[in-house]
Amino acid sequence: MSIAKPVTESMTELMTESISLPVDTPTSPAFWRHHLMLPAICFLLAVSLIELFHLDIALGQWLFRLEGGVDGWPLRNAWLTEKLIHVGGRNLVILLGVIVLSLLGLSYRKPALKAYRRGLAFLFMSVLSSVLLVRLGKSLVHLDCPWHLKIFGGSADYFSLFSGQFDADSPGQCFPAGHSSGGYAWVALYFFALAYGPRFRWIGLGFGLLLGLTFGIAQQLRGAHFISHDVWTLTISWFSALTWYYALFLRRRQALSASPALQTAS
Repeated sequence: MSIAKPVTESMTELMTESISLPVDTPTSPAFWRHHLMLPAICFLLAVSLIELFHLDIALGQWLFRLEGGVDGWPLRNAWLTEKLIHVGGRNLVILLGVIVLSLLGLSYRKPALKAYRRGLAFLFMSVLSSVLLVRLGKSLVHLDCPWHLKIFGGSADYFSLFSGQFDADSPGQCFPAGHSSGGYAWVALYFFALAYGPRFRWIGLGFGLLLGLTFGIAQQLRGAHFISHDVWTLTISWFSALTWYYALFLRRRQALSASPALQTAS
């Protein structure tokens, strides 16, 4: 009885966890419903509401007045938002990237890390891709930062992303949100945990969301970005991670399940 009870509890825990997780296979409708369709619907809904109710300008003006802004953003150069969260946050992201890359290198020398090699490669490539895609967007879309706009003490006119109007001479390059991409890119930890320890996936997701929110709110307080900029950055980061997870994990599982010889070799 003393042996049967722990075994029964372990089986119950395993069954509960398997029920709470969508089936993690390339052909699973549940997986794609939760990780592709639902985030896409949330993104479209958020962007639509922001555009319909002009929430970028409304929230920006509210923050501007809250800070006591007249001809500029009082928190633009504040120690908390500029030095600690902007500069310090950027250094933190670089440090995290170096740690992941170092662990990936060590996985070729330390047997204990070998099992995590694919996951570390996934994590590094996903974070790097998210940051680079956001950077590419900034270079292609000439949208101004709030601090450039006339309504906030600047000299530029406001144009929304969907207005179809862009000023080619604008100092812009403020869309999507670059700094928060260094935080939101770490939502890739959700998929890393999904591959190695699914019960920790929400901790990974929470870390990426919290870091991105912290960076994003600080930048909005500085007048560097609107809320829609952060929504786009989060979406890019999520789908970048999902794409790499499919490429490095799901496709491999599909190949292994289709080929018994490969499964035996692995």
